[in-house]
Amino acid sequence: MYCQKGKKMTAKSLFACGLSELKKVLAEAGMPAFRAGQIHDWIFRKFVFSFDEMTNISVADRAMLKEAFPRILPPVHRFLKDSDGTCKVVLKLSDEALIEAVAIPDEDSMTFCLSTQVGCPVGCLFCRTGESGFTRNLTAEEILLQVMVLVKRTGVKPTNIVFMGMGEPFYNRRALFEAIDMLTDPQGLAMATRRITISTSGVIEGIMELIDRPGEVNLAVSLHVADDNGRNTLVPINKRYPLGRLKEAIGTYCDRTGRRVTLEMVLLHNINDQYNDALNLVNFCEGLIVHVNIVRFNHFPGAKYQPASAQNEKEFRRVLKKAGIAVTVRKSRGQEILAACGQLAGKENV
Repeated sequence: MYCQKGKKMTAKSLFACGLSELKKVLAEAGMPAFRAGQIHDWIFRKFVFSFDEMTNISVADRAMLKEAFPRILPPVHRFLKDSDGTCKVVLKLSDEALIEAVAIPDEDSMTFCLSTQVGCPVGCLFCRTGESGFTRNLTAEEILLQVMVLVKRTGVKPTNIVFMGMGEPFYNRRALFEAIDMLTDPQGLAMATRRITISTSGVIEGIMELIDRPGEVNLAVSLHVADDNGRNTLVPINKRYPLGRLKEAIGTYCDRTGRRVTLEMVLLHNINDQYNDALNLVNFCEGLIVHVNIVRFNHFPGAKYQPASAQNEKEFRRVLKKAGIAVTVRKSRGQEILAACGQLAGKENV
């Protein structure tokens, strides 16, 4: 607890406080209400993360704020930059857990890929994150902090947010949705919901909750295999949420929101890249408003799989296009620093 003029301020992260709560915390310490707005403006509009640089705040108040909030952002354990411009930060949280977040620049956009858990409980066999097992969920504050650290490191505000980092977002959907509300808060980063995408391995409860939420948050489903036997092996969550139920949930999402769902497919050599695999996917897509995104497998230390051959990938795409299904191939970014899809792990061996 910290005191000013006989009053107390609770030591609490600024990012755990909304603007209204921050006003109350500062008022208790004897600061004027408008001080919270000034702090909010410096952080969320000007991306200044040092009280010393908040020049319209009195020296006395700055000193008290530094005492109450000794660290605005968590320490960056490692910062890496790929030759293609992709950046990755490894953050060390208060309990020493490591998480990773990625910034992917393009000609006219900046996409931040965020984590929602330390590790991942799903255990997809071709994903490095699942190798480490599951430690815990992130708080909404820890999710938001990834954005602010990436902004500080890159100097650029994101145009897009994708929850495709470490973890299964819908297994931590309370914090996920709270973080999205923070990201879209008009008094904060003021991001449009249509600029945010949640990628799930198929947690049906999360899909159904997303349907009922306001806004236009996009949905991506990591499908990878469109038959239950194969998916039970590659994506073990399929045993809990088999394809029939998953398709029904996706159909409900499409019908009630009118929005298209992206189906993500990591094509693995001689595993799920055959002609019959493509036909199974065509059957799964029937009646759905979907777009298929083929994701090339990104190798990592100890990986047992290889990417599909160029010929098999081409034939896979041909079958989908012939069936009238929109399909694209995602360009891999950040492979040199293990920042590409399926390579995040929060480990030291980067």
